[in-house]
Amino acid sequence: MTRLVFALAAVLAVACGFAPALAAPLLRPAVSVAEPVIRLGDLFADAGKRANDPVAPAPAPGMRMTFTADWLAAMAREHQLAWTPSSPFDQAVVARASRTIGADRITAALLGEVAARQPGDDAEILLDNPGLQFVVAADASDTLAIDGLTIDQRSGRLSAFVSAPAGDPAATRQRVTGRLVYRVSVPVLSRALAPGATIAATDLDRIKVRRDRIGADTATEAVQLIGKTPRRELRAGEPVRLGDVQLPLLVHKGDLVTIVLETRSLQLTAQGKALDDGAKDAQVRVENTKSHRIVDASVTGAGTVAAALPGGAAAPAQTAAR
Repeated sequence: MTRLVFALAAVLAVACGFAPALAAPLLRPAVSVAEPVIRLGDLFADAGKRANDPVAPAPAPGMRMTFTADWLAAMAREHQLAWTPSSPFDQAVVARASRTIGADRITAALLGEVAARQPGDDAEILLDNPGLQFVVAADASDTLAIDGLTIDQRSGRLSAFVSAPAGDPAATRQRVTGRLVYRVSVPVLSRALAPGATIAATDLDRIKVRRDRIGADTATEAVQLIGKTPRRELRAGEPVRLGDVQLPLLVHKGDLVTIVLETRSLQLTAQGKALDDGAKDAQVRVENTKSHRIVDASVTGAGTVAAALPGGAAAPAQTAAR
């Protein structure tokens, strides 16, 4: 009986015009859309069955559009929506949801194209505009299309047209320029070494560096460093210049050394004082401790030098004891 009473009351309320009114449409002053079209429900809350009606093309990804009170009122009338502006300053700002494809992704795509043309080359690309980016729709793929790639082999300059997203007829297409630089592998110290230490194979690692950032005297092979000693303290992880290393010193300035003068039938030795530092086969000046005569000699071993023969010919580099 109670249910019947409530049902009859509801019918009478509707018949007498007391039914609850539908919510009035409410303007959305700021909205973001993901689709390429703006719908009535994007602009007005509670737009009812007309919410999916398209009313305007959406702005490009990353852009926004402003709709005035007059335009909104006209749209409301056209789509039979009970809305009128509360003031001439009513407006709706619509932004297109977007995301960016940055320089790293662009560079990687270009490198892929370069590698397809020049397999085996280890290179990187320096864009003329490091802040380059593509703004695409939030739901778009991050694929890139590349065409018109040109490379100047002498200067490394490159140019290409890049479009994003790939395959989209409305994709943004830009000309991208930059420079191709190549990387080379060089040996570096795995730990800091001071003068006097002998570089061993276990002291070396390899790293890749830009070719245009190493000098002509940079060591490129481990054999150029193994067995040598630093002229100054060398830090780990940095390319080594050949001028920064030398063979280990076998003679030090001020040391007493054995001077050897040898021919096919004669071998003479004398004591001398080194006036220069010298590694194996280095030319040093030596003062005879008895005659005080200064002679030029070649380092043959630790504390041993070979004096030049009369006439300027070098003596055979053999070690002799006093």
